[in-house]
Amino acid sequence: MSVPNSRVFLLPKTILWIVIALNFGLMIWLDKLADSPWGWNATDLEKGSMNLLVDGLAIFQFVLLAFTLDQIMRFSVIRYNTLSQKVHVPAIIIQLSSILVYSVVGLVAYVLLYDHSFSHILATLGALSVGIAYIFRDLIAEVVSSITIQADRLVSINDWLEVSHDGSKEYLQVKEIDHRMVVLKNIFGLTTRMYNQKFVGMSFINLSKQDEGVWSRRRFEYQLTARNNPERILAIMNLAMTHVIETHPEFKSWHFCSLASIQEGAISYLVLYECLPEVVPYQAQSIILLSFIRFFKAAGVNLNRLEAQHPLENFTDTQNRLLDSYELGILRLLNNEEITALSNVIKTKYCYAGQPIIKKGAEEDWMYIISEGCLEVKIADKTGELKVVATLWPGDFVGEMSMLTGAVRSADVFAKTNVILLEVSKENIAPLLDSNPELVKQFSDVLAQRQAQNETFATQDGKDNTIAAASKSITAKILHFFLKKK
Repeated sequence: MSVPNSRVFLLPKTILWIVIALNFGLMIWLDKLADSPWGWNATDLEKGSMNLLVDGLAIFQFVLLAFTLDQIMRFSVIRYNTLSQKVHVPAIIIQLSSILVYSVVGLVAYVLLYDHSFSHILATLGALSVGIAYIFRDLIAEVVSSITIQADRLVSINDWLEVSHDGSKEYLQVKEIDHRMVVLKNIFGLTTRMYNQKFVGMSFINLSKQDEGVWSRRRFEYQLTARNNPERILAIMNLAMTHVIETHPEFKSWHFCSLASIQEGAISYLVLYECLPEVVPYQAQSIILLSFIRFFKAAGVNLNRLEAQHPLENFTDTQNRLLDSYELGILRLLNNEEITALSNVIKTKYCYAGQPIIKKGAEEDWMYIISEGCLEVKIADKTGELKVVATLWPGDFVGEMSMLTGAVRSADVFAKTNVILLEVSKENIAPLLDSNPELVKQFSDVLAQRQAQNETFATQDGKDNTIAAASKSITAKILHFFLKKK
């Protein structure tokens, strides 16, 4: 919670002690001049006085006393705010307390300096207060609302609010609270000033004051054709949400995917998720949808039109999966004719959760494209225990180096969930390299860049030179591996 100390004027501690000492010094001076440390005992302003110095000092004594009491009150409250971990006194309460201190001291000064009775003064002030309250009723209402906002801790500075209005939601941050208005800033940086009464009447959720660990919970819906298997779509959505949560720390692990409705041959899917309040909603939704699109394409779900790929069309399921996902990895270097030819010869592999996919040290000449599910890459530590070092998601490729260069497998890979893999072998890719030798150089560059991402380089210049050298080395390995059989 924001502590309003910076908005409260307070003398430095040393000067405050000097002001307190000045009160005692003034009392000593008055005692010498008027035989009393209290100036009002020797002063009656209504009848007049012959000693202007004493009258002036008596008035100054009340002014100094009011100022001292106000500063002591402020110092005590701010000290309390600094030490308190939960409850803080709002700035407007401090300001109103200051007004009360000056008003009470002023009333006492008027009674004592003019020798009036308190009952007469209070009756006059009562009638005057009613008139003032009526004239300034709107301002008083705003001040009371401000006290309610801050004293009840409805919001604090920098809190994020989820405001509901006409079925839509808006996310606003509290930037300032004063005696009349609350200043709010939306996710686009635009500022709104709102009267306190109107703000108190709004329907909002204070996201910053939820239980520890609860963030901003949001939702959205989208449609796909009913020809898709909804259970399969939900499984892909849940995996995609897991990917978003593991790769974007601004998202929390809580999420929920379900069917929302079905109409006119289309199924609406509901997505509930939780993220930091300051994440702009359209940005969060874009991150999620990009992950959905990637995983749907890897699984062969056709998103180019509302209807899914019809089963009677020419392409098989395996071909659909490759045609929709190949551009996510190294095969993006192939043109449409080459990828179509490759789609006719690749194989589909189904594996269960926990099943080993690749064994470290094995000599194998194929790679896998993950179509559905995810894999875990594991490397043995010093004790020989396998530790997870990476998670591979739909659209990711694994085993390219072995397929292209014949290098042994560098790590163990296991199925984390049930997975569907597309297997591309050396024999599948060889005809493409024979007809397009330039692919060797392009493949080498891509693999060299991937190697560079997994290593630490001293300088950026050195990194560029190392990539170039690695590319040449990989090119030689590819040529040797493919020409060796001839």
